[in-house]
Amino acid sequence: RLDNTFAIAGFAQMFGYLSNFSTPTFEFTFKASGLFVAILLQEQDPWNVFYTVTPIVAYGMVPLLGLLTWNRNVSGLYDRKSLALGLGAQASAVPFFVLGLDDEHDPYRVFHGIWHVFSGLSSYYGWRVVKDPKAIWLQTLVAADGSSLIEKYGTK
Repeated sequence: RLDNTFAIAGFAQMFGYLSNFSTPTFEFTFKASGLFVAILLQEQDPWNVFYTVTPIVAYGMVPLLGLLTWNRNVSGLYDRKSLALGLGAQASAVPFFVLGLDDEHDPYRVFHGIWHVFSGLSSYYGWRVVKDPKAIWLQTLVAADGSSLIEKYGTK
């Protein structure tokens, strides 16, 4: 159960990051809701694939919606190489997820394990996709002399 719960929550975290929200409160609420939804659905029926796939797909639609609305100027927003490698690794993981659903032919959960390997690789590249996260909350950090750390050192 925890495996599925934190996998779903992890996807929600990643999609919140990729959405590049401009306010920290909304970003936190989005990410926290991912954990909350995952716990609720996994408590409802932990081995139901619908309750695993549906929240991942739903949260995955948010960055796509963002590209059509608040992140329309994507020039320089995403590192295309990391995005391609991350999506490729996740696409490679999907067949292993499907094969891993058949306990009769995967008694040692090898396919499920391979799913996690490819998903982990995808996650590595996924966290490198956004070149310069908005991270509005960082702008509130101030140095000892009262100046903004962002103004002093930038975000790179």
